Amino acid sequence: MNSKTIKSTLVLFLIILTVWSASAQTDQDLVFRKRVFSSALNGSFYGIALDVIAQPESGAAIAGIPIITTGLGVLAPVVLNDKFPLSMNQVILGQHGQFVGWFHGAALSFLVLGDNIENNDNYKVAVGAGALGSIGMGLLGKSFGKNKPWSEGQASMLSLWGVVGPATAACASMSFSYDYRVIGGSLLLGGAAGYLIGNAVSKSDTYTRGDVRAVGAMSFLNGALGTCIYLDIAGDIDNESADWGWLFPAAGMVSGTLLGQAWMKNTNLTPRQGMNSIWMASGGAVLGLGIALIINSDSFTPWYAIPYATSLGAFAYSIESSRKKNAALASVSDGSWNRWSFSFMPQNIFLNEKISENGYQINGNRVLMQPLFSASLAF
Repeated sequence: MNSKTIKSTLVLFLIILTVWSASAQTDQDLVFRKRVFSSALNGSFYGIALDVIAQPESGAAIAGIPIITTGLGVLAPVVLNDKFPLSMNQVILGQHGQFVGWFHGAALSFLVLGDNIENNDNYKVAVGAGALGSIGMGLLGKSFGKNKPWSEGQASMLSLWGVVGPATAACASMSFSYDYRVIGGSLLLGGAAGYLIGNAVSKSDTYTRGDVRAVGAMSFLNGALGTCIYLDIAGDIDNESADWGWLFPAAGMVSGTLLGQAWMKNTNLTPRQGMNSIWMASGGAVLGLGIALIINSDSFTPWYAIPYATSLGAFAYSIESSRKKNAALASVSDGSWNRWSFSFMPQNIFLNEKISENGYQINGNRVLMQPLFSASLAF
């Protein structure tokens, strides 16, 4: 079996896992399938890290190690699920920890080795530290998800700022230095700052998991806009030791996150509504790219400005539609009419006729006429 076949099989396997995860019918199914998919995906990354560190000479071994670790990643949660079931918060924070752990582990190696990271095989230290960081922070995230009394929205907000913080700090640091120690230190400090901010924001518990998904979409949209602006002006910047253009992605991510928080506050999106906003933004971006292709400008600016505008428009439509729908449901459930209870009992017409004609008595007491309507008001 050649390498292309192996890679195609692995990609197909991951696609099947993705579809399987998306087809969950209950919350417990969704948690379990997210757990399996995350474990399989991270297993493949750990296998690739082993390849980079061990550098096996056999091509079959290079291809086989990631496939083996992916298979173990699928088997482990299936075997352990009955004995160690996970909550949604454990999955959210565990996945987040496994993702950012790669960057924090590598950042620590940058901070220790500095420019020596480029000498000999020192890059393997960064890869190994990243893998260990991913495993360690994944376990830590699951522990927090299990022991902390956080809502899903709080856990999601902490995870979001745990990504925005170090990403923003790294971009900002590269605006004045490309030194490995500076970049590594900024990633670690940005991560700590991100968790502090995320914890402070989430204390109010005014965001649902769907809200945070939408906030994350705004972070990505504005971050992508800042990155494209940087690429647009990169030719005008001539500095090998630093690049102030990195301030644009940093500003984009922070502004997108803050704008998203202000926009989504008390919107109470469901997870599905939050995901719908992401799909709408993606569809709007594709639409804008098609328009840019028709215009076919020689300037790079329309190629990202138009998709950004159409993506933001589609995103806004999705959010406001969901907001109106949720507000309408809330007014029905919380309005004054919900406090009233009415009953109409037409059968009492016939019962009252019997009472008036014959006179019913219970325990010697005459039965009175029965009402046709009744109403109660709950305070």
